This record gives sequence, C-alpha cells and structure tokens, in this order.
Amino acid sequence: MVNVIFSKLSRILVLLAGLILSSQVLAALTATVDRTQLAEYETLELTIRTDSDTSAAPDLSPLENDFDILGTRQSRQIRIVNGNSESWRDWIVTLSPKKSGRLLIPSLTLDNMTSKAIRLEVSKTASQQNTAGSGGIGPVFIRTEVSNETPYVQEEVILTLKIYYRVQLYDDRRLSPLNIDGAIAQQLGETRSYETVLEGTRYGVFELNFSIHPQKPGIMEIPGLTFSASMPDRRDTFGSIFSMSGKPVAARSSEITLNVKPQPDNFSGPVWLPARNLTLTDGWSAPLDQVRVGDAITRTIVVEAEGLTGVQLPAINMPKPAGVNTYPDKSTTDDHASDSGVIGSRIEAIALIPTRPGKIELPPVRYKWFDTDTQTEKVAVIPAKTITVLPSEKGEVVASAPTIPTLKEEEPKAPVCPPAPENTVVTSGSGWLWPSVSAVFALLWLLTLGALWRCKRSENTSIEQPSESSASSGFNEKKAWQTFESACKASDLNQIRQSFIQWTQSLREDSSLVTTDKCLRSFNSKALGALFQQLESSLYSGQKQKLDTSALIKLCGQLRKDHKGKSSDTEDGLNSLYPG
Repeated sequence: MVNVIFSKLSRILVLLAGLILSSQVLAALTATVDRTQLAEYETLELTIRTDSDTSAAPDLSPLENDFDILGTRQSRQIRIVNGNSESWRDWIVTLSPKKSGRLLIPSLTLDNMTSKAIRLEVSKTASQQNTAGSGGIGPVFIRTEVSNETPYVQEEVILTLKIYYRVQLYDDRRLSPLNIDGAIAQQLGETRSYETVLEGTRYGVFELNFSIHPQKPGIMEIPGLTFSASMPDRRDTFGSIFSMSGKPVAARSSEITLNVKPQPDNFSGPVWLPARNLTLTDGWSAPLDQVRVGDAITRTIVVEAEGLTGVQLPAINMPKPAGVNTYPDKSTTDDHASDSGVIGSRIEAIALIPTRPGKIELPPVRYKWFDTDTQTEKVAVIPAKTITVLPSEKGEVVASAPTIPTLKEEEPKAPVCPPAPENTVVTSGSGWLWPSVSAVFALLWLLTLGALWRCKRSENTSIEQPSESSASSGFNEKKAWQTFESACKASDLNQIRQSFIQWTQSLREDSSLVTTDKCLRSFNSKALGALFQQLESSLYSGQKQKLDTSALIKLCGQLRKDHKGKSSDTEDGLNSLYPG
C-alpha cells in the first residue's frame, strides 16, 4: 500500500517538474523588424515579443547608439484554441537610423531572457522595397535643396525643406531644430502648407525656408533634420475615433555639404558685405533751397541690403562740410524676412545747421559692397548735394567756433585827471598830493572796468550758454565708467561700444557725442582708435580679431585720469550748442 502511494506521488512530482521545465522552455524573447533594407531618412518598426508573464519592460538604451527612438507602444494578446490558451506581450518601437551603412540592432534583455541581434542595410537613397510600389518613397519623406553650395563667408544661403506626406497626420507634428556649427541660421516666415502630385500620387506638403550665414570659410555640414508625427494605426479600429494615439511615423532629411569660400583678396571695402543687392538712399526734412542760417535740417540716409542682416551693415561715413555744424542721431537697424531671404536695413539721421549764407556743397556718400550674383565689387553712391543757405531773418550769424569778449572797446580814450597848467609851480610840500589822487582814480577806474566786463559777460552767457547745472544734469560719470568696465570684463563687444559712448558723454558732459567716431575724436588717441578698429573688425568682418579688453580698460582709465586733472574753465558755452 505504501509503495502504491509512493509511486503515485513520484508520478505527480515528475509531471509538475515537466510542466515547469516546459514553461521555462516556452518563455522566450524575440525581436523582429518590418524590413531590413531602408534609407537613412526612413523609419522601421521593431517588435519585441515575450510569452512570459512579466510586468517588466525591455531595456531599449542599446538602441540609442545608432537609432532615434521616435515612439514606443505595447499590446497584450490572448488566444484560445480548442481549450488551449496562449498569451504574449508586444512592444512596438519606431526607429529612425542616425546614419547610413550596415547597422546592427543589438541584443535586448528582459528579466533573464535575451533576444537575437538583427542586421540592417541603410542606404543614402530610397530603398527598392519602397520605390517599387505606386506609393513613392513612403507615407512621409523629406526633400531639401540649397540656393548655393559654394557661398562666400557671411553670404546668405537659403535652405528649402519640403515634407511630403500621403497619410493623415495628427497634430503632434515635430521638426528637430536646425543647429549648424560655424553658422547663423533662422527660419524665414511661416511654414507653408499645400498639396501637389508626384508620379500620380497626391501628397500634402509642409514647406519651410531657412536663412543660413556661414561665419568661417571651409567645409560646412548642414545636418539632417528629423520630422516626426503620428498617423492612424490600421490595426487599432477604435483608436482613431476615440483617441489621438496612433502609429509613430518619421522622416529624416539628408545632410548637405557646403564649401564656404573666403573673402576675395581684391575686395577694397573696409567691411566685407556680400549681398544680392544693396541700395543707398537719402531724404531731407525740408527743401535744400529754403534753408536759412541757424535753421536745423535733418538728413536721413537708409542702406538696404538683400541677404544681409541689419547688424552686419556698418556705420555710414558722412564727411562734414565746411560752413555746417552736424549733430548725428542714434542709428537703428531692422530685418525683414521673406521666402526669398533676409533684407536688412540701417537708418542713420544727422541734423545740419548752416553757419553762413551761400552755397554749401555736401560731398557724395559711398558704400562699398560685393555683388554675389555677378561676383564683382560695387559701390552704392548718393551724389553730391548743394544746400542754398539764405541769410537769417533776424540777421543772426551762427558761430562755428567759440568767441571770447575782449576789453578793447571798454577802454577810455582820455585820462581821468587833467594835466596841470604849464605855469604852475609845484612846491616840495605838496608833491605827494597829485600822485596820490591819480592812484586813487586809477584804482577806481580798474574796478569800474572790471564790473562792466562782468556785466557784459553775464549778458552774453545768459543768451548763448545754458547753465552749468543744466548742461551736466543727467550725467553720472562714475556709474557710466563702472558699466563700461563691466562690459569689457565680460567681453561683450556690443555692450562695450554702447557703454563707451555713454561714458564719453558723461566724462565730456556732451550729449552730442552719439557715435563711436565722435567719441574717439574727442580723445585724439591713436592707441584707442586701434583698439576700437579691432572691436569693429570682430563685430562685422569675417576676419575675427581678439580684443584686448584689459588694455582697453587701462588706456581709458588713464584718459579718464588725465581729463579730470585738466581745468575746464576755458570752455565756452557755444561748444555745447555748436561744436567745432
């Protein structure tokens, strides 16, 4: 009896062990793909399946070396056939290859299970599997083109990117940003949407245009951009109705190589300006034949360049003519983006005050630039202008240089004391009287003369010179110097230039110093001019030069110390109104 029971227990244990071993044999992890040949801008689906009852998820990090993971979704299915049930779980991963060539989907792990690796062939062009059908290159693909593959440094290149799709796409559309080493890139306008027909198939199109300005010569790579979205999943009958979840779809653009040429050696302009077109125009606030002495007339000059931004355009050189006092206003820049490229503009205004009547000749204004269409250097010119200056209606003459009143007109023509008669006999006892009286009268005359001169100077100053407190109001030299010093230490070139102008205005107490050139002329320092020439070259030209900010702080500090040590008593009030 005992042997019978022991025999039955043994059979049961063997059966259970077999079931356990069979379940372990059946539990497996498999990996499959929907295709093994594709183009680098196409996507594929990797399906990872296990029949193990587990709540864990496979580790996908090994895929990130050669692929972009665009999306992951999972499903669980149970099938019962003749009373026998089986179940499995799937993870569907949408992948986009990062490069072309022979790629390997590595082995993936889940718990103690491992899948087999899969080899792929990724080509730079469309795969034969996709081009064979009437659908073209797939449900979504990208085509790109550039306006010029061999541009000059800082010349604008237009990148046109067109995304074609022939399936419904949800609103989760995304495009990776355009980042290019050694170039400035920006999108032009808004994304255009339209439809077109390719090889008999109708496609929707998203078109984007980008402006690219290479900043250094040599080989430059425009990287591929990845477009991703979700499309309805045909296997999910209710997904497209009750939710926005769907099958991820993606496309990647091909890389483009540019050969950027350096600035031509024969270009003679002070700043390298490659543009498709450049115009130079001017306007006046009043007719040039109706100007009177002392009247202010404003000249506005506009430079507009196709293919350059406003900050790339240097200051306009306007020579100062004789017989006119000039007061430049602050310049402004602006950009207008269109599908054909960037149009940058620079606007400069200057107030002119004639100081004498007659004809005043304004020299021509020249602006050198390089025509990228004709590959030639050109000069935009505003012809010379003539201003007919009429006399002032009040008979006033505007001084172009300060004048100091003299005492010559105030001297009396006759002595105060009359001479003594010829027959007068002066005794030794009264010899001290007349010299004493003469000295007293001479002293009184000097005091009177000094009082008259002070009265006349006070009258002139009250008419022509603003008060010292009003002239210096609003200037904080110490604070302006600290701002300039901080900008130099931070190597912020634009802030250095702006804070230098503000500091010079505060140091000189002269608000008319609104340009860098006027500030440099006020110091008359060749070393300072050389440093700012490096600064301008670093900002605008293709030949970058490192600015020695420590030397700039030291030099300006010495100029500041020298200026504060000088007396400003000889400055005349006309300097603030009509600087020479």
